[in-house]
Amino acid sequence: MFDSIPFFRHLKQRITHTLWETDPGYLHLRQGGRTLIAALTTLLVCFWPDLYTRVLACFAAGLVCQGISDAKISSQKTTFAIAAVALLANFALVSYANPYPLAMAIIIICASFAVFALRNLGPRYALFPLFIWIMGFITSIFPSVTGFAFIMRLGCIALGCGISFLVYFYLLPPRPLSYFFKNIRYFIILVHSRSLTLEQQLQQPNPFKMKGKYPLQLRRSLRKYYLHNQTLLESFEIANSTRKNLFSSLLATHYLAGKALLMLQDNLIALAHSPLIEEIEIKTTLRQSLKEMSAFTQNIYVDSRALKIVLKDKSLAYPKSIHTLKELLEKSPLNIADLVPLYQFINSLNELCDCLCAFTDEPTVDAEEPVYAQ
Repeated sequence: MFDSIPFFRHLKQRITHTLWETDPGYLHLRQGGRTLIAALTTLLVCFWPDLYTRVLACFAAGLVCQGISDAKISSQKTTFAIAAVALLANFALVSYANPYPLAMAIIIICASFAVFALRNLGPRYALFPLFIWIMGFITSIFPSVTGFAFIMRLGCIALGCGISFLVYFYLLPPRPLSYFFKNIRYFIILVHSRSLTLEQQLQQPNPFKMKGKYPLQLRRSLRKYYLHNQTLLESFEIANSTRKNLFSSLLATHYLAGKALLMLQDNLIALAHSPLIEEIEIKTTLRQSLKEMSAFTQNIYVDSRALKIVLKDKSLAYPKSIHTLKELLEKSPLNIADLVPLYQFINSLNELCDCLCAFTDEPTVDAEEPVYAQ
């Protein structure tokens, strides 16, 4: 209902874009949601034991969720099983030694060294050994139990690990392939908004007054989108070599387009502080080229469900002002050294357009085969 109202539709788009900009793929938000749901579900299911048992069960459910750091989904399930068994074993050992201070101290010290030794074995062991140590430390603080109370506490923790497994892999399952294309879509939106921002800066009497902040902001955004897509590509379990090559090509294009955008901004800042910016015709054409670049990005349609990127109108495949800038460069009476910033800007603008067009040159991905990542 609210989507039919322009204000709410625009607000929804702004919120969605801000969330994706902060956390591409909702990676941390998704992981936090899994942890919270697993802990709350465990708390509701384990309603009969004492408070300490319920707290430990909730803690265990949250820790095994947070301890998974493998890329591939098949490895994640194996790691989850190893983490759950190790957590239960560590809990049982600490509970047994809890009444004996000397034995408790030796176990905690040995476990501390074991954590750092295991973390050197690879990405699989990067997180969960530390969380298992935390679980053992929390267990040592709580009152110890024996007999049936211990078995009930161990069973509740095992139940919490089982609930966490169901939440992690089935309630909030690994991310689909469409997130790879969503990252490209938001990257193109970034090119659109950055072009408009640069064009607005050229209208100022003293453009890029705080020029140091622009590369930092853009580099941070580009890094997020690219690294997330790189992680997704490493996570995909794609058996078809043709599909693998296609995604590798898209990722390479994504990197080159981001690099070209960063160079375009740097070259424009250098150009804005050169004598060339005093020429009205050059400044007007520069603004026009940035406007056309932002309009060109709106001509690129990314369908994350169909897994394809197309040009809406092929006749608008290139900003026309590039040719005007080349003519101004050829006709300018200035020295070659003074024209270098304009030459570099034209090259980076050309390269960015080529990279954006390259997205649409790739063949459509076959979306029938479901592929998932973390």
